[in-house]
Amino acid sequence: MKADQKCGTDKVSRWITAVLALLMILTAGGLLSGCGRADISAYEKQEITVRGLKDSDFTITPADLLEMKCVSRQDTGATEKAGTVKAYGPLLSTFLEEYGYTVEDLDRVRFLCKDDYKSVLKDEYLTDYDIILSAAAGKEPLAEKEQPLRILVPEAESSKWAYGITEIEFVLKE
Repeated sequence: MKADQKCGTDKVSRWITAVLALLMILTAGGLLSGCGRADISAYEKQEITVRGLKDSDFTITPADLLEMKCVSRQDTGATEKAGTVKAYGPLLSTFLEEYGYTVEDLDRVRFLCKDDYKSVLKDEYLTDYDIILSAAAGKEPLAEKEQPLRILVPEAESSKWAYGITEIEFVLKE
């Protein structure tokens, strides 16, 4: 083998080794495995009724939400009463954009839960806070009682948070 062929072979070998090392790092860090996304298969198709954004009610699922641009946050709330909560899902503003609205178009949003709890967000909660429609608890699925959806309003009172959400009602400004 000529010297220049050996040099070319060494370069290719080093390049292949570098690419394999990078792939191993990315895979270990979860960057190539669904971003370490939670396994929500147990509830990914549970329907959540949405009212007020179209002429008639429609449904979405946790899987639909995770197809949108998502954020990951954890928060203890303003009083730390609820403990630390991890959230992964789209912001309410991102969800609204899918239907041609912004938070400024809203008068209020009602989140109705399977245990009959209701959380109503209006005024500064819509404009001054990020509201996360959480379909997962970080890289873990939601606890059974929290499924199919919870909301996290970082830095707000935990009384504004809700879980087990089965309906979202949007009330638009007149």
